[in-house]
Amino acid sequence: MAKKLLFLIVLILSVSSIIQAQDTLRSYEGQMPVERDLTISQRIDLAFKPAVEALNAFLFWDPFTALGLHDPEVRDKEGNPVIDKDGNPVEAHIPLIVFWLILGAVTFTIMMKFINIRGFKHAVQLVRGVYDDPNEPGEVSHFQALTTALSATVGLGNIAGVAIAISIGGPGATFWMIVAGLLGMSSKFTECTLGVKYRKIDKNGVVSGGPMYYLRYGLEKKNLKWLGIVLSALFALLVIGGSLGGGNMFQAN
Repeated sequence: MAKKLLFLIVLILSVSSIIQAQDTLRSYEGQMPVERDLTISQRIDLAFKPAVEALNAFLFWDPFTALGLHDPEVRDKEGNPVIDKDGNPVEAHIPLIVFWLILGAVTFTIMMKFINIRGFKHAVQLVRGVYDDPNEPGEVSHFQALTTALSATVGLGNIAGVAIAISIGGPGATFWMIVAGLLGMSSKFTECTLGVKYRKIDKNGVVSGGPMYYLRYGLEKKNLKWLGIVLSALFALLVIGGSLGGGNMFQAN
């Protein structure tokens, strides 16, 4: 019953956000054609702008405001609306993507029986090499596996994101980032566990794994093979875009 209710809630939220994304996409219909004197980068921007805006409307849609559960208008201590330098009221929204990530992190924390707290001491021992055995099979040590995982985690979100959050939200944002990081440890643990469980090792001992594998083969065990194939292929395509956009272009600029 709980699974059906959760599926219904997700379906309603998804349909509502898709409708909003479609409205955003329609606003770009009939857009002026690209002028010949535009640069290549400007042409690329115009080509991708409708799709990016539609995706942005979906991911950053505020379901709480749409359902009347949250007033996004920021007010001062006297209860007056806060106005920005352009004369517009300042609003604080709760995007769908943030709600979805927190919901997943809380769910994993409960399902894994607070592994982010219980396993902290064991994690430190692993990094220190207490359980290292040079005779065991494998391509990397525990510490090398940790640094590889952190290489894709520490960066835009943990350095630039922290600075932006504090500059916008003030010192109080630090507390919520700590809470989010603590809950996110359970999400990371779940990802790594699934990656190890569904990884493939060829005859030469080369290990291949990641979301592409556990999405496909994990969902296949749940009789959702078609969904696993679609999601794994979609992740592979999106991670390429993320590597080029967030991993290279964003940091280069």
